[in-house]
Amino acid sequence: MDLSSVVRYYVDRMLKEVPGMKVLLLDADTTRIVSTVYSQSEILEHEVYLVERLDADRRDQLFHLKAVCFLRPTRENIARIRRELREPCYGEYNMYFTNRMEDMRLQDLAEGDAKELVSQVQEFFGDFVVLDSQHFCIPLPRPHVVLQPFSWDYANSTDAVTRMTEGLASLTLSLRRRFNIRFQRNSECCEKLAQSLHHLTTIEERGLFDFGSRGQEASPLVLILDRKDDPVTPLLLQWTYQAMVHELIGLDTNRLDLSHIPGVKKDFQEAVLSYRQDDFFRKNMYANFGDIGSAVKELVDEFQKQTSNSKRINTIEDMQNFVENFSEFSAAQRNAGKHVTIMSELSRLVDARTLMQVSSMEQEIVCSASNLMQHYEAVLSIVLGPGLTDADKVRLVMLFSLRYEREGRAQTSDLLQRLQEGGVPRQQLALVRTLLLNCGQEKRVGDLFSDMTFSSRFATLAKQNLKGVENVYTQHTPLLMQTLESVVKGRLKESEYPGVDRTVIAAQPAKPQLPKLVIIFIVGGTTYEEARAVTELNAQSERHEGWASGVRFILGGTSVQNSTTFTRDLTEMSVNEKMYSM
Repeated sequence: MDLSSVVRYYVDRMLKEVPGMKVLLLDADTTRIVSTVYSQSEILEHEVYLVERLDADRRDQLFHLKAVCFLRPTRENIARIRRELREPCYGEYNMYFTNRMEDMRLQDLAEGDAKELVSQVQEFFGDFVVLDSQHFCIPLPRPHVVLQPFSWDYANSTDAVTRMTEGLASLTLSLRRRFNIRFQRNSECCEKLAQSLHHLTTIEERGLFDFGSRGQEASPLVLILDRKDDPVTPLLLQWTYQAMVHELIGLDTNRLDLSHIPGVKKDFQEAVLSYRQDDFFRKNMYANFGDIGSAVKELVDEFQKQTSNSKRINTIEDMQNFVENFSEFSAAQRNAGKHVTIMSELSRLVDARTLMQVSSMEQEIVCSASNLMQHYEAVLSIVLGPGLTDADKVRLVMLFSLRYEREGRAQTSDLLQRLQEGGVPRQQLALVRTLLLNCGQEKRVGDLFSDMTFSSRFATLAKQNLKGVENVYTQHTPLLMQTLESVVKGRLKESEYPGVDRTVIAAQPAKPQLPKLVIIFIVGGTTYEEARAVTELNAQSERHEGWASGVRFILGGTSVQNSTTFTRDLTEMSVNEKMYSM
């Protein structure tokens, strides 16, 4: 199951249904939705003359062209379409909305079409951004609001729940399956999202979501989790290609900005890392840092081999072959240059910020058996040493404070005091308190450090002392894997992850059937480390290996977090807390 094929199917249909030269008219959200699954050259193959934004200030009048409008059915978009239809730029408008179109908005659209330019109105359910084959996100304009109490910003929190509901409903409709819903009990936002999605799919639009049953097969599951239950994963340094690029440079819906790199060529100031459009990236997105260096060298060697062959042009036939293969040659040159630029910047940042030393300490804190004083002394030595940025120092103290939240309060206070004396701004240091207040042990349900039970503590010791570790920088396993194993084995506690539909639970047999398809939605954002783990689970499932055999997983969230975005959300929460308490 490839999520990109779902969105591509819808885009293919709308572009084929409108023959001839056309304009593809998008909004800000659908621009992101389309751009992650289609390249510009692929769009042009469908006789698309222009790709335009509905919210653009000025557009040329081209009445000989038909407009294919792929839009979210929002109040703002309906208002823009009504203005467009009063002063049209194109001869015909074909409307395709990413989700359910409410009757009132459909009526508004009809009343605004006085010149009868709207040829058709359809609903194509693609109201989510596909990041890779089993990973999606539902972006929010204010992502931090889902991590804080509703009372701090009720209006924006309610809007966020509505947007998440619409995105998840669109996904379930595109998969044509009716899902059971379970949520993390101690999360206000998870519960409100579960109730909203349940009300939409079983009461408000019951007929739309009634796809029937598939024999004796268990209903698939939507599992709604809270990012605050695992604040460790977004704070850790990453060492696989995709996750490392996001952590150190920043990926935004598969795009990265390299313009800040000194001396970077203009062609490489912006780059796309898409598993659909870049074969090298698809093969190496989950490879570790050392393997990526070797792979990039092989890519450059292969390009140099092509270059040397192209220089041997002695005959007319040689010239013809060179011209026919020039576009592929040019694409290979750009691709090799792109990955060399990225790899060079990653290497520079690793050295400049002494990240290997920092990462080793991070993994030691979160993965090894508890050792308060040894970890305190090691963290103190690193944060007082040269080379670290303030952000890296604070992040390391955050991880220490989470691990030793109760028994290490004095040591955490001392570390913060030392950082303040060293010139780290108080605003940054205050984020440690914000983190513990919102993501501390009393707020969590999962066994984050594998130390809540005897069996989990024994497993940690066995991993550390008996089996050894293949790579000290990638020891960490996201908490999500424990949760998914509990789902598959039927051990997910009803007291911690209740189902929203009590009638379904009451009707279940003593040993209920387990789902074969699970959508995990993390309120507050996923990470690329979790995406890699889910991809590996799905690969094991296809090979019928391990506890995930026969089960498919799809991962989604409100964003893709790294340490920078996560601490930014904490900063926004801290500001809102102060405003609410005034």
